[in-house]
Amino acid sequence: MDMGGSSSMSMAGNSSSMGHATASAAKRACKISMLWNWYTIDTCFIARSWKNDTKGKFAGSCIGCFMLVVIAQWLNRISRQLDIELVKRHSLQKWAQQVVKLNPSGEITEDGESVELPMEKVTSLANESEWRTLLVALGNTFSHKWYFNFTRVGQLGMNEVEDAYTSDTSYHSFVEDKVIYPTFADHVSRVGLFVLQWGLSYIIMLLFMYYNGYIIISCIIGALVGRFLFNYEPLGSYGGSSLTNGAKVAHDNESGDRKCCL
Repeated sequence: MDMGGSSSMSMAGNSSSMGHATASAAKRACKISMLWNWYTIDTCFIARSWKNDTKGKFAGSCIGCFMLVVIAQWLNRISRQLDIELVKRHSLQKWAQQVVKLNPSGEITEDGESVELPMEKVTSLANESEWRTLLVALGNTFSHKWYFNFTRVGQLGMNEVEDAYTSDTSYHSFVEDKVIYPTFADHVSRVGLFVLQWGLSYIIMLLFMYYNGYIIISCIIGALVGRFLFNYEPLGSYGGSSLTNGAKVAHDNESGDRKCCL
């Protein structure tokens, strides 16, 4: 009898332990659905370690998804702005080389008056290395002076050399029209930015595939805010005899760069 009683108690204890283990395993399971859902607690995204077992963690995940999309829009604009800065810097360098070659004294006539160019800086620019050109372009890009001058009033960030380039057009005709190709360093930087954009865009796509309403809404709001903040650009230009001839609108800047989720 005692043996039977002990056996019964042991079986009951084992059943209780198994029940607790099953309940614990069920509690640890991730809630994932391939259909539209509004899950919050115990949701997992991309990896099991990204588990939201509290409302606070889930709220943090929504904010994180929002920020991912905002950053994706920022990277999209930064990559375009780097190209703009590289073209501007290479153009300035070609102009400086012509000035040093044809007018070493740096004296020009502007509105009937003799004006001296900042030849020390012009000479330095003319002899600038490829890496220096890239670093200056990166600095101008990440300084966001172009962003804070969104009203396009004045020329915020213009320096002496850029002022001279703008005011002195006498040497522009000596600069041969050529297509500007990136240097090796330029290309590596541009590829690096593209890879960041590409990877981030597919992470956003994976988050969408969880069909979680809160996450999708967070991403949509992030796209709205990011686009609003970082894509305020000129629509195009006007002038000349035709309204459409040679016109280029802001959409053309991205027409060949359509990645997922951007």
